[in-house]
Amino acid sequence: MKTKTMNVKNVVLATAVLSLFSGAALADVRIIGKMEAGVQRKSNVDGTHVNGVKDFGSEIDFVGSEDLGDGLKAIWQMNNNVHLDGSQSGDTFASGDTFVGLSGAFGAVKLGHGINAYGDGYWKANFFDLGDHGPDRGIGGVIGLGDAGGQKGAIKYETPKFGQFNAAASWAAGEKGSGNTAGNAWALGANFEGASYGLHAGYSRQDLVTGDGSVTPYANAGHATDWVAAGKLTPLQGLTLAAEYNQSKLSTTATSIGSLTSVPADPATQKSLMLLAEYKPDRLALRASVMRTNNYKYDSDKRRNEFVLGTSYDLSKRTALLAEYLRSKVNTDDRASSELVIGMHHSF
Repeated sequence: MKTKTMNVKNVVLATAVLSLFSGAALADVRIIGKMEAGVQRKSNVDGTHVNGVKDFGSEIDFVGSEDLGDGLKAIWQMNNNVHLDGSQSGDTFASGDTFVGLSGAFGAVKLGHGINAYGDGYWKANFFDLGDHGPDRGIGGVIGLGDAGGQKGAIKYETPKFGQFNAAASWAAGEKGSGNTAGNAWALGANFEGASYGLHAGYSRQDLVTGDGSVTPYANAGHATDWVAAGKLTPLQGLTLAAEYNQSKLSTTATSIGSLTSVPADPATQKSLMLLAEYKPDRLALRASVMRTNNYKYDSDKRRNEFVLGTSYDLSKRTALLAEYLRSKVNTDDRASSELVIGMHHSF
């Protein structure tokens, strides 16, 4: 009797395990992410210093898909930012790139936020923390607003791969009123990936608004446009070289918006060029970048120069020790800012 009872229990247990694996095969769910932080020493242009622990962008992501048959899949992602330095800003569910959609022979359609077709930072030399790691952008980098596709209510279409080429388009609702004061944004992007090189181009436009919608009504504040061209090349094993060029322009009707408390009467086209390099023959990596921005913050009298040096050593495939140093200076200010971090990265 005892043997029979044990056999029944084993059958029940085996059935339960098989059902779990069967469900996993139909609906795949993965938990991925990274935890990275370090000790920071930062010197600001006003002479003040920041010392302490700094998070470099830790996150926990839930990614899933379900096979619907006939080559069609349901896809979704929830990106959740976390901060190892104790800063709780933005530490909520779905605080990062989050979407639900369908993929198939036609490509993919996604609904959510943070899904951006523009594609700034096409290749960032695998820097962990310091610097913009991409040319100064008008919408995201200088004004302080999300890029096209980073707003609420975004929709994105990604084409299937045509050989080594694919493209994308996104539209995002500003949800700040109606007509020209809605703050809507749209973007286009395209990539070509070869065996030892890659090319990227992107364009975005965003309507700008002022006001908070309650005490101060929303009002049209002009628009901003950005386009970017980038490329990378791997001439030999372990060495990658890259360049990224950006142009950002504000309309003549643009007013105070985002982090720009004042906009020049005749805003100049902001132009940025960044050169990047990484050499990683094995576990040890060396990285460097140089960036030059003319007409910084749309002011024809301002230029910004920045360079970043970095290194890391892989303790394993997922864990690395790292150090990075940045120096940034605007020509209209005799002072410069600098930052040094030494820390650790772990991915899962």
